[in-house]
Amino acid sequence: MAFFSKIREGFGVVKKPGAQDGIIAGKGPKDIPSYRVKSVEDLKCRFTGPGLGACGVHPSTEGESSCDVCCAAWGERHERADGVAISLYDEAKNGRVNPGDPIADVFGVMLYRNGSFLSVADGVNWGEKSRLAARCAVHGSLDYLEQNIRHATTTQEIIAHLLMSFDNAQKLIINKEATMTTLVTCCVCQVSDGRWAVCTVNVGDSLAYIYSPSTHCVKEITINSHQGERDVREAGGALGPSDGYRPDLGNLTCSFTFVEPEDILFATSDGVSDNFDPVVIKHATSSRVAQRQDLPFLSPEDRDEDSVRRMSCTLQEEMPSIGRVQSASDVAVSLLRHVVAQTEPKRRCLEEATSSPENEKAILSRSKLLPGKLDHATVAAVQVGMFPGNPTEEQKQKCETLAVELFNL
Repeated sequence: MAFFSKIREGFGVVKKPGAQDGIIAGKGPKDIPSYRVKSVEDLKCRFTGPGLGACGVHPSTEGESSCDVCCAAWGERHERADGVAISLYDEAKNGRVNPGDPIADVFGVMLYRNGSFLSVADGVNWGEKSRLAARCAVHGSLDYLEQNIRHATTTQEIIAHLLMSFDNAQKLIINKEATMTTLVTCCVCQVSDGRWAVCTVNVGDSLAYIYSPSTHCVKEITINSHQGERDVREAGGALGPSDGYRPDLGNLTCSFTFVEPEDILFATSDGVSDNFDPVVIKHATSSRVAQRQDLPFLSPEDRDEDSVRRMSCTLQEEMPSIGRVQSASDVAVSLLRHVVAQTEPKRRCLEEATSSPENEKAILSRSKLLPGKLDHATVAAVQVGMFPGNPTEEQKQKCETLAVELFNL
């Protein structure tokens, strides 16, 4: 699949590399600064979901994947590397299948002694083939990185390996005859002078962020992948058979930034990020000819700034059963609690329409005026820094208890 090769070598760049808020971005490794890195080594734990997550892909032909992925190997939760995926859709009545089932988001996190990987995919549309595409994307990307990242000696080489991991994901999607999916994969690494950095590649609208517990601020790493006018109905790009066997790499972006120890890297599907968008939650309009005169107009740049500000405010709040957000697990739970609450009125309205067929048309019209977007919603997060030790039973229980209590997972 030659469509990744030119990008990997740094040719065919379709936009100039740029820097924004400490984020350096472009289309290939040569757009990213080259720093010597310490080898990422000594895998400590990994976790995937929802359900089987990346374990839902099983090699069907010899040589398709040499990864020993199995549910037992991927079942180690840790408060420094965690993820949760849920559905925000309304519940069906009378035993019918819930809208949006099965959840087509997939995440995977891998925590090493001196680094980590994080990956989130969001299958385009609904159904088993969409979920399979997302599973293939996360599996293919993390499988490649697990086998090859130790060979990377610079940040540019890490970006090159991330791009090759996307190529591996694309091959698996096509081999499994799946449909299309977004994908974001990040690598946390330590450069030779001791500083920490995050290298990221994304395609589509699955996005990555950094949260600083010391400043309580969020910044988006993948901001360069969606600059300009936004349309929440379009992903902007996707892996899978977009054009024959070729993916849609329209907004494929490579990003780099330095981070601090104990910062929390997290990635989301658009079911989370869109529900912080002031336009989606009816706090603003993106049109100067607004249907509602009481809403302020916001440019795409203002919308992005407002979204991360809302995320920052959410993560500053004390949560029941959590208190102050301090860990990767806390970030995932806190953000998902917010989007569940944000979309509750719309969800209840649609459930009312289901139980009142005679008023369904009027109720559905009313639901369009309510804030939020119903979707699958996923957050996966890892904490920056040296691995402190194997998770205690208390830490494992905390992660499990929070997920069960808050989302009935």
